[in-house]
Amino acid sequence: MPDPRPRPLVLLHGLGQSPIAWQDFVTAYGAGRPMSAPWLRGLKPKDAVGFDLGDAASGVADELELQGVRRADFVGVSVGASVALRLAVQRPELVGRLVLGGALVRPSRGSLRMQKLALRLVPESRLVDAGVSRPRMLAVLDGLRDFDGTTELRSVTAPTLLVAGSKDKAGVVAAQALAKELSGAQVQVLDGAGALLNTESATALADLTHAFLDTEPPPHDPRREGA
Repeated sequence: MPDPRPRPLVLLHGLGQSPIAWQDFVTAYGAGRPMSAPWLRGLKPKDAVGFDLGDAASGVADELELQGVRRADFVGVSVGASVALRLAVQRPELVGRLVLGGALVRPSRGSLRMQKLALRLVPESRLVDAGVSRPRMLAVLDGLRDFDGTTELRSVTAPTLLVAGSKDKAGVVAAQALAKELSGAQVQVLDGAGALLNTESATALADLTHAFLDTEPPPHDPRREGA
């Protein structure tokens, strides 16, 4: 018998963000679903361990199990989107639907260099206010230099919406390329939005998420049981 309770919604922050970056999204989305926005393991400034994509996904799974959550939907941006995808590979039974922006699946070295340069220009006071650590973020970008997660994508069966801002040209191209690797994935471009979807375009992202999560499930696929 289907569970009548609304499925929890888990919000996974991006690189250079903390869970509080979802505050405007939560307000715009409104009540109706239990929501959580955990720190990604390895990104919290005082974490004893460094960031590892698989370990971060395991950390999210551990938190869900502690809360007694058997299945959830996920919204992730940047590295948070990558963690959500990895979780869909490692623990597909936990993942209902995915809404992803800026997933880092096979980042180019040029893109990573630009992100590191931009990060070095951010005033320390701004990073402190955001609750993030510059050395930790630089280490994450270094760790992604040789990362290629495309070979895992064919095993992802969760219905997926890929979102990009129209001003983020590289993000639009990346979303379209990622959609070719994910069976049945949809792409939505937010007019006038940039790369920081959960902070700069929180209301539009919340509206898209509502629409995607509230639609009827796709035609039956036994691999997507419960989606």
